[in-house]
Amino acid sequence: MLNKVFSSLYSWVIMVVFVIAIITANSFYVVQTLDDLSALEARLFTTSRVISAVNKLHVAVLRAESGQRGFLLTEDEAYLEEYTQTLNNFTALADEVEVSALASDLPEQSERIDKLLALTRVKINGMVRIVELVRVGDLAQAFTLLESDRGLDLYNDFENMFERIDSSERDIQGTHLASLMKLRRDSVNTLLISSGTTLFLIISIFLLLKANIRENEKHKDTLVDVNEDLEHKISERTQELRIYADELARSNRELEDFAFVASHDLQEPLRKIRAFGNRLDSGYKDVMDERGQDFLARMLNAAERMSMLISDLLSFSRVSTRGKDFEQVNVGDVIDGVLGDLEIAIEEKGANVVVQDIPTIRADKSQIDQLFLNLLSNALKFQTADKEPLIEITATTPTEADMKDILLADEYDWIKIQISDNGIGFEQSFAEKIFAPFQRLHGRSEYKGTGIGLAVCRRIVERHNGQISAKSSPGEGATFTILLPTNSEPFGSLNNHGDTAHDA
Repeated sequence: MLNKVFSSLYSWVIMVVFVIAIITANSFYVVQTLDDLSALEARLFTTSRVISAVNKLHVAVLRAESGQRGFLLTEDEAYLEEYTQTLNNFTALADEVEVSALASDLPEQSERIDKLLALTRVKINGMVRIVELVRVGDLAQAFTLLESDRGLDLYNDFENMFERIDSSERDIQGTHLASLMKLRRDSVNTLLISSGTTLFLIISIFLLLKANIRENEKHKDTLVDVNEDLEHKISERTQELRIYADELARSNRELEDFAFVASHDLQEPLRKIRAFGNRLDSGYKDVMDERGQDFLARMLNAAERMSMLISDLLSFSRVSTRGKDFEQVNVGDVIDGVLGDLEIAIEEKGANVVVQDIPTIRADKSQIDQLFLNLLSNALKFQTADKEPLIEITATTPTEADMKDILLADEYDWIKIQISDNGIGFEQSFAEKIFAPFQRLHGRSEYKGTGIGLAVCRRIVERHNGQISAKSSPGEGATFTILLPTNSEPFGSLNNHGDTAHDA
C-alpha cells in the first residue's frame, strides 16, 4: 500500500507542491523577519538618538551651572570655560534634540522636549544674568538670584522633565529590545522547524525514489516475464502461421492444378463436339430442316464459346503457375510489338495510338506483353462506330496520393503507366467489377469476349507487386492506371517455381 502511495503520480505532485509551499513560506518568513529586524533597528536607533541628544543637553547644562558656581565663588574666569562652551553649542544641541524628537515613537515626546528646551533656555538665561552680575561686582545680587526659590524650582522642573523624557525613551527602548529578543527566539524556532521540515522532505523524497526504484525493478521483472511469454506465444503462432501458409500454398497448387487439368481435359471432348458438328454442318446440312440447322448453329457457337472460356481459364491460371523469372524488360519495345500484332485492327478502325517513352523495368516479359495486349485490345474493341479511336499511353512518377494504398511503397522504385481511350466508357460504380473473372458489362451480341481479360491483367499486375485501377464515365472513354515497381521480384516467388504442372 505504501509503495503504491509513494509511486503514484499524485504523490509526486503533492510532494512537489508541499516542497514549493514550504520553500515559499520560509522565504516569506525570512523576508518578514528581515523587515521586522530593520524596523526594530531603526526604532532602537531613534530611541538611542533621543536619549543621547537629551543627555548631551542635560550634561551641558550641568557643566555650565558647575562652571557658573565656581566662577561665583572664586571669580576666576577659568571656571567659565564649560559655561562658555555650553552657550556656544546650545543652538546645535537644541536642534539635535528637536530633530531626534521628530522620529520618536512616543507621540507626546515632542511636547515634552519643547518644554525641556524652554526650561533650558530660561535656565541658561538665568546663569547668564548671574555671571554678568558677578562680572560687574554685584555679588550679593548674584547670590540672591542663585539661592532664590525661583532658581531651585526652575532646576527641579528641568530635572523632572529630563527624567520623564529619559525614562520614557528608555522604557520604549526596553520594549524594542524585548521585541528583538523575541524575534531572535522566533527565528531560532522557525529555523528548527524549517530544518525539521527539510529533513522530512529529504526523507520523503528518498522514500519516493526508493519506492520508485523498487516498483521499476518489479515492473522490469514483470516485463521480462511478459516478454518471454509473448515470445513463446509469437513462436507458437509463427509456427501455426507457417503450417497454415504451407497448407494454403499446397491448396492453391492443387486448385491451380485442378483448373489446369480440368481445362486441359475438357478440350478433348469439346474438340469432338466441334469436329462432329462441323461434319454435320458440311455433310448433312442440306437434309436438315431450318429448325435442325438452327440447333446445329447454336451448338457450334456454344462449343466455340466454351473453347474460348477454357482457353481464357488456362491463361488466368497460368499467370501464377507458369510465370517466368523477372528480367530487364523494355516496356516501349513490348508496346511496339503489341501494336504490330494489332496492326490490322488499328487500320480497320482508323485508330490513332500515341505512346510516350516508358523506361525499362524488371518484369516477366511474356506477361507484360499479355497485359498491354489485353488493355489495348479492349481500347480498340469498346468504341462507337462514328468515332475514330484515340489511345494514349503515358508514363510518369507516381505521387504520394497514388501510393497511399500500396503496402510495399517504400521498398521499390515505382512507375505510373496510364492507358486512356475515347471509347464508350462505363459507370464508375463498375470500376471494380470489371476486374472480376467472367464479368461483362455488355451482351455478347454487342462486343465479343469472355470477360476474363481484365481479370488476367489484374493478376499479372499483382504478381509484379503492383496495382491496377480504372476511371471512366459513359461516353467519355476510360483510363486504366497501372502502378508498377521498376526493380521488384515476383510476388510469392518462393512458391512460383515449385509447381511443375503440365503444359496445355
